[in-house]
Amino acid sequence: MKKISGIFILFCVWFAGCKQDEPQPRSVSDILIEDSELGMLRAAIDHAGIRDAFKTSTVTIYAPSDEGFKAAGFADASAITALPPEEVRALLTNHIMIGKITKDKMALGLNNPVTMMSKGNAFLSNVNGGPFLNHARFTKTDMVATNGVVHVINNVVPIANRSVGLILKNTPDYSLFREALLRARIADPRLQELVDTTAKTVYSPSYTLFLPTNQAMIAARLSSAEISVTSPIILARTVAYHIALSRYFSYMLSGNLAMLDASYVTSFDVQSTGIKIKDRQSPPTEANLIKTNINATNGIIHVIDKVLKP
Repeated sequence: MKKISGIFILFCVWFAGCKQDEPQPRSVSDILIEDSELGMLRAAIDHAGIRDAFKTSTVTIYAPSDEGFKAAGFADASAITALPPEEVRALLTNHIMIGKITKDKMALGLNNPVTMMSKGNAFLSNVNGGPFLNHARFTKTDMVATNGVVHVINNVVPIANRSVGLILKNTPDYSLFREALLRARIADPRLQELVDTTAKTVYSPSYTLFLPTNQAMIAARLSSAEISVTSPIILARTVAYHIALSRYFSYMLSGNLAMLDASYVTSFDVQSTGIKIKDRQSPPTEANLIKTNINATNGIIHVIDKVLKP
């Protein structure tokens, strides 16, 4: 009898040890705490006061890594915590969706609109096994938890709350291109959409604007005085050559792209040092994309340093 009792005790000890060795259930909160790449995100969550939301709610989190925050201009955690908590909270909730969406449940194709917890909209692309949220690439997928899933991304996705027209109106360095648009719409009414300052929804027609700076406009002899005496027809042809239908985030730019008038094509040269866009002149004008992926409610803006010629 003693021998049987001893065997039973040994079995219980062995079984308990096996249970401890098995992976224990983890919540989304546990994953965020344990992952070494997510230190800045943890600081942001604490500052925003939303850590408890990840313990029980069923969510999908697109989690910017530390390198992702740095790519978006945050040098370290203190740069995030220096912001008002409500601003950080709004930014973070633009990376969270209610419900559990693993990679195999993501719709295939480009620019599938998804609504985030912030009530803002983002675009989920899933092509050739490589998902993106807006311009942010997934670096880890399907970190599955008991109450959701975490995907790690390599950038921050801001909330789009201004139209292309409002961004142009409120940014001094884009004023000359806006002046050209305002005059050009006399000849081409389609351009009105690009100066409209109301907040369009993501389901409105979308555009990609390759936007020359004021310095680039002046170098191309398109100062304010020169715009005012240039034919609206000529201006319309020029500005339309900087606009493409649909949203093209920077990772989508390669090969040839038809502009607003389909017969007008630009091309892209993607290098480790950046992206260049070329017009169809001989020899072509090569403009550098000096700022990319400015997200608007009705499109995307990439800033360039030269004016393209149709």
